[in-house]
Amino acid sequence: MDTIKKYVESVFVNLPRTTEMLQLKQDMLTTMEDKYHQLKNEGKSENEAIGTVLSEFGNIDEIIEEYNLETESEHVDKHSVLLSENQVDEFMQHRTKFGLAIATGVFLCILAPAMLILFREIAMLVSPSSAAMDRINLLAIIPLFLFVAIAVGIFIVFGLKEEQYAFDKKVIVLDPVTRENLNREMNDFKPSFAKAIASGVILCILAPISLLLAVVFLGDDNAWSVIFLLGFVAVGVFLFVFYGILYSTYEKLLSLGEYKPEKVIASKLTDTIAGVVFPVATAVYLFLGFVYNAWGTAWIIFPITGILFAAFSSLYQGFIETKRRK
Repeated sequence: MDTIKKYVESVFVNLPRTTEMLQLKQDMLTTMEDKYHQLKNEGKSENEAIGTVLSEFGNIDEIIEEYNLETESEHVDKHSVLLSENQVDEFMQHRTKFGLAIATGVFLCILAPAMLILFREIAMLVSPSSAAMDRINLLAIIPLFLFVAIAVGIFIVFGLKEEQYAFDKKVIVLDPVTRENLNREMNDFKPSFAKAIASGVILCILAPISLLLAVVFLGDDNAWSVIFLLGFVAVGVFLFVFYGILYSTYEKLLSLGEYKPEKVIASKLTDTIAGVVFPVATAVYLFLGFVYNAWGTAWIIFPITGILFAAFSSLYQGFIETKRRK
């Protein structure tokens, strides 16, 4: 039953929010629920009943044609991009690989200094003589730069692939069926996301604990404490980045959170204004500082500019949202 309700919501999400449309949505929901109960009484399974109802009553094109409507996506055509189910699947596959790659790159960058220390510790165990210390210290730089080089290569390759999907500053529009399927996928993903974030937090909390334990049991001069610290942090941050990218992808495709249409549309203007306002504020600060020697008081221009810009951004987002609802 919840599936039918969510489907009806997705059908009307891009239609004008008039009294007529609200009544039509309620009538459609009632009709579909009645049909669902009828099929269940006839012995149909849950999936069979829902599938039949959606196939018989889920055609949004008939509603648009009958009422001579335009979807909201047509009203914001220059701001939107319509994706098919195959395009959504392709984008999700790309973002999964992208998230894994970026998380791995960050993981390698955090772990790079730990590898330098680990190399030194192992080399000193093999060749503990003081004469070999200079050579060991020099060679220890190799794993550091190797890890960083691999990470930078990953960032460049997958950054270029990300640029192939020109969805930045665009409102993504989906057909109702694709939206409903994606919304179901996101709900299934949320428990894994919560577990991953919780695990990352736990690992970051354990990181300083592992350092303290290593100091207590191995002494103040041991290098393993830093290796343990960076190891725990690297794994925790990997979880944050990978699952965070996946979650933000669902939000972007479903226009949720920071990717709500009014925020995406408003950001085009606010980003442009920000590129002018803050450099001007900096120029005014420097002028007052050099000319009037007001370095100690002129800094107030930055918080004032930030507050006024935030207020403007909120008001403009509200204006866009009101305009879209009309």
